[in-house]
Amino acid sequence: MAEDTTDDEREEELSSIKAIYPDELIVDPHDPFSASIDILVAPATPLAVVFPHPVDGAPPTTLPPSPTSQLGAPPSVQPKRDIHNLSYLPPLRLQLTLPDGYPSAAAPKFRLSTSPPWIPEKLLQKLQKEGVGLWEEYGREQVLFSYITHLQDAAERGFDLGEDRVLELSLDMKIGLLDYDIKTKKKVFDQGTYDCGVCLEPKKGSSCYQLPRCSHVFCVQCLQDFYNDCISSGDVNGVKCLSPGCGQEKEIPGVKRKKKPDRLLTPSELLQIPLETAMVQRYVEMKRKKKLESDKSTIYCPRTWCQGAARSKKYPKITDLSQITESDDEASDDETAVEEKANPGKDAKPKGAPETDRLAICEDCNYAFCRVCMQGWHGEFVRCWPRDASELTEEERASMNYILAHTSPCPTCSVPCQKSHGCNHMSCFQCKTHFCYLCSAWLNADNPYEHFNQEGRPCYQRLWELEEGDDGNGNVHFNGIRGAEAAAQRAAQAAVDIQNQEIDAAEDQEIPPPAPEPPAPLVPAPVFAQPNGRQAANQVPRENVRRNPRDPGQERAAHGGGGRYPLMEANQMGLQRFLQLVRDDEEDEWDSDELEDEDDEFAIPER
Repeated sequence: MAEDTTDDEREEELSSIKAIYPDELIVDPHDPFSASIDILVAPATPLAVVFPHPVDGAPPTTLPPSPTSQLGAPPSVQPKRDIHNLSYLPPLRLQLTLPDGYPSAAAPKFRLSTSPPWIPEKLLQKLQKEGVGLWEEYGREQVLFSYITHLQDAAERGFDLGEDRVLELSLDMKIGLLDYDIKTKKKVFDQGTYDCGVCLEPKKGSSCYQLPRCSHVFCVQCLQDFYNDCISSGDVNGVKCLSPGCGQEKEIPGVKRKKKPDRLLTPSELLQIPLETAMVQRYVEMKRKKKLESDKSTIYCPRTWCQGAARSKKYPKITDLSQITESDDEASDDETAVEEKANPGKDAKPKGAPETDRLAICEDCNYAFCRVCMQGWHGEFVRCWPRDASELTEEERASMNYILAHTSPCPTCSVPCQKSHGCNHMSCFQCKTHFCYLCSAWLNADNPYEHFNQEGRPCYQRLWELEEGDDGNGNVHFNGIRGAEAAAQRAAQAAVDIQNQEIDAAEDQEIPPPAPEPPAPLVPAPVFAQPNGRQAANQVPRENVRRNPRDPGQERAAHGGGGRYPLMEANQMGLQRFLQLVRDDEEDEWDSDELEDEDDEFAIPER
């Protein structure tokens, strides 16, 4: 009778555990008193797992470097460690057996394991002994539920692995543990319900995406619509978290903190949302182009039909998205900037050293040219000089003149900015600096309109000048750098007008014209980067100056169109007649004196 009572107690306890964990508890079909259950390991605080970096020629190690061996050693020679914070780890499997005589006469048998074996064996043995200890503590009564609860609490604490909650594991477990963590996160997320931060509608996790850095949740449709629109319109800085306060630190009274740039999404995150590969490729190219344009050391191809950037080790051209899943991350850019700041002389050349690396190769057309004189590559031992403004092409001069006349430079990054409409409070598209369009002065982002409301300032009550845009700004008075440019242009134009007036007066009086005087000195103005990457000073080319703008007949005569100098027109007509005789094979009848016949009606009388 006692044996039947024991069997009843074991069956009763296992049926109760089965009712509590219907999907987790699996009873052995060959032994009704043996079962197994997987316990989820999800620490309340993600567990830091350390994997050693592989070393060439040596097997990977799982032990951290000893403090004595690192004493006095530079940080660069210390072994690196790869740390990952895991929220889910492979479950702890509990295999239990209720022997005959349980619970009063015999203790239950427990066996713990994990796959892969990420929990140390000593810790597993300790947990198994704690199960037997609970059976003794409970007065040799039924203890399965209490022991399972005890293991769940230990798993939530991360099994108290180390004081710093850091677990050292071998490198061969890395792929399995990281893959399990990612899949489990996705599974748990898909089963939940979340409110989209854009459309504010509750949706299942399978229709949403959670940003890994800030954990903000948005529906996939809203993210795709917004990011596709940003990339299509060229707004690279808009590809970030859509939460208004994301990334903003709490303000502390009396403490000023430098504003950090917004973290942009990486291409790998855009592919996981998912966005189309072609759209992500465009995002990568535009992001790289923005970095090239903001770097003053970028050199562009001198060919007008190409103007591609020269090959750069700092910003390599990438055609495969798999190559930029790690290197294009904003975090890696920040780490590179910190490293360059910590080691400023790592790649710097000594002061006064000659420029030896003059060869530049366009990454688009493979044209090799000199980065100093912008001519075809002539070798390292040929002396050359940078180009001046007189060597600019007509297209470059037109671009320079337009930039000087219709843009104001950003005071931070010097990027020319043009206003199409609105007030004179500007925000640079490149670096987000707030500045005044009239004088290029920095404006306080918290109160940018204070600049226009202070009496005595040149921009007082001039907030809405040029409201319709920068075109037609001849009557607007600019200050600061923009004012210096306008003054230089006015001075140059005044000198040209005076010279033209003197030439016209001399021609009307039929006396030799006086020698032209040099133009008035120009006010120093900043140098702007041209679209083709070269720089030019603020000068007005002499080729653009018309001798006499008020005499259209002179300009027509210069092109053989008649006017005050008909000899050029006569010569051109005679030349056309000669060409017609050549076509008709009658050039023998041509008289070369026709062009110099003083009796001709087009001849100029002697004065």
